[in-house]
Amino acid sequence: MVAIQDSRLDEGLARIFGISADQAGVQLDAIRSKAAANLAAYGRLIADLFANQSVPVPPPVHLQWWSEGSRIQVVGSHPDRERIEVILNGNGELVEEFKELELLHEIVRNAELAGQGTTHGQHFNIGITSSGPLAFFTE
Repeated sequence: MVAIQDSRLDEGLARIFGISADQAGVQLDAIRSKAAANLAAYGRLIADLFANQSVPVPPPVHLQWWSEGSRIQVVGSHPDRERIEVILNGNGELVEEFKELELLHEIVRNAELAGQGTTHGQHFNIGITSSGPLAFFTE
């Protein structure tokens, strides 16, 4: 993926986001903003779900996609780890949104790091904390 100097992204991304060829290029800042807004909305959904299910936060909940099982997994030793996995993976909307967030953040990350190395072997993560969600990558 190639980032153009004025922070526009390539034509392939324009097609993914449904931008016609006669419109301006997709702005990286617009994708960044969409990723941030979607992450905040995802965090609110999970916070409400956790409140309704009496899942304590803190401690924070570290989420990652488990490709072997095609599901969200809780990384670490949260006391309600197994219950959280059942709750999240039982909600198709939350699973789908996790994958969309992963895609948006990977697009931004790859555009920002274009030509600076590889992101191969890195995993997208979401941390659910008492002060809100955060997205990050780990190896």
